[in-house]
Formats: sequence, structure tokens, C-alpha cells
Amino acid sequence: MHARWPFGGFFRIAIRAGNPASEVIVDDKRPVVFIGSGEASVLERKTLQYSLVKNSRIRPEIIVFNGTHNTIEREDSPPELAPMSVRAKYRNITEFSNYRFLIPQLCGFQGRAIYLDSDMIAFADIDDLFSAALDGVDMLAKPFVAPNGEKRFGPSVSLYDCARCRFDLELYISEIEQGLYTYNDLHQMSPRFLARHPFRVGAIDPNWNSYDHIDIATKLVHYTNLHTQPWKYRGHPHGRIWFRYLQDARTAGFVTDADIELAIRRGYVRPDIAKGNSIGLRDVVVNALGDLKAAMRDTLRANN
Repeated sequence: MHARWPFGGFFRIAIRAGNPASEVIVDDKRPVVFIGSGEASVLERKTLQYSLVKNSRIRPEIIVFNGTHNTIEREDSPPELAPMSVRAKYRNITEFSNYRFLIPQLCGFQGRAIYLDSDMIAFADIDDLFSAALDGVDMLAKPFVAPNGEKRFGPSVSLYDCARCRFDLELYISEIEQGLYTYNDLHQMSPRFLARHPFRVGAIDPNWNSYDHIDIATKLVHYTNLHTQPWKYRGHPHGRIWFRYLQDARTAGFVTDADIELAIRRGYVRPDIAKGNSIGLRDVVVNALGDLKAAMRDTLRANN
């Protein structure tokens, strides 16, 4: 049985610095989930947050990295500056890529934490992932084979043992600048990076990071193809499910009409997002069948 620990690190430092906004104690019985996000992904992130709460027995502690403003956002608390240098922030590929390496520090190098990208929907209880067996490794992520045959890992869903994952982002950036390995080597935990920093990486249950595919076993879908994401393009084969969660998130108060209006005005989502996923009769039929399969999946899970 793994230990759960109160949230610490940066926020405890802020307390000592006299910042009352940081005086928040996290329930040590709750899964801790960090989401990488920014102003461009507010709708996806809030919809993901709703799905995590909806499908979990214990409400998770959700902490958001807002890479646009270099801040950390917690429920019912004002934003706080993230402990990331401008140098490291400018190295981000997305608005939030490098923030995952801050997680163990923010947790006081204690307990566990999950990292998620924002373009996802969770269908299963996130505590099942939070409680997954590490079997002696330092972190879990989804393995894949690179074109050169190397085993690498997709970090978009990760589980960290915060005591073991003592990341040094500033050092990694310096080593990248020296040509010792690449940015992708770092984020994908390639053999070249691991030769210098021998973290032990294990394989996550792949159903916790299903790329653009949903079936009865899927626990989390990742809308990873930037050219088919349903909030940008109509007709995704599993877009109807995302819109169903978006609507439910609106009903539950996670997403507001003002959120949607601002995302449209800023060009982050398509102007006709109110029309949902369908683009014709065929898509209506396909999406209706998708809804039926999703309902059957939910029913089977409820009965198991």
C-alpha cells in the first residue's frame, strides 16, 4: 500500500513567505491530479475536470498548470506563480509541456501524483490509476516504439512517485543546449536521456491513454490528433462523446457560457461549436451509434 501525503513543496514555501492564499491543506485520501493547460485549452481542460469528478468515487484534488500565465490554479483559490524560470518556459513546445517536471517539487517530494494533458476525457475512476502498482519503478507512462526502434514513453498521462522523481529541469535544459540529448529525448524518456538520468519508467495500462479511440475497455480518451479535435473540427468518430461531456460540464457549472464565448472570440475553438460534432446525416447515424455504445459501456461498468 502506498502512502498518500499532504500537498507541499512550493506552497509550503509560500506559506513561510507570508502568502495566505497558499494556506490550503489537501485531504490525504484524495488522488492528486495535475493538468497541463493554458488559455487556449480552457474548454477542454474544464470538460476533463468535470469527467474526473463525475467518474471518481473520491473527488480528486485537481491542480492546473496555466502555461499562458506561468501560474498554478487550484479550486477555490487564487492563482499562484509557478516556480518555473523564463528560460524553461520559453523551452515549452506547448504552453505547458515542461510543467510536468515541477510536480514532485510541488508535492514536497512525497507521495504520488498524476499528470494529464488537457485534451482528454476520463471514463473511469482516476483513483484506480493513482493507486496502480509501481512495482519498483519511479513513474508510469505509455510506451511506444520510435521509428529508429527505440523504446520511448508518451508522457501525456503519467503517474509519478514524487520521492523518486527528483527532476532538475534547469539542468536538463542546459544539457539540451550542450547537445547531450534533445527536447524529445527528455519528454519521451529515451535511452539517450535515461543513460544520463537513470529513472526507472514502467508501462501504464494503455487504456488510460487511448489515442483518438474509444471502446468498452477505454478508461481515458486522448484527442491527440490536432487536426481532428472535436472542438476545432466536426466529424470526429468519437466527438459526440466529447460534446456530451461538454454539455454535462455546462449543466454542472464547470463550463460557463462566458468560457465558450471567450474561446470563440480568441479563435481557440470553431465558431460553430454550438452545432456539435455532426456534419451530415451519416455523421448523425455514426454518432448516435457511438452514443449507444457509450451508454452500453457505462451500463456494463456499473454492473461490474
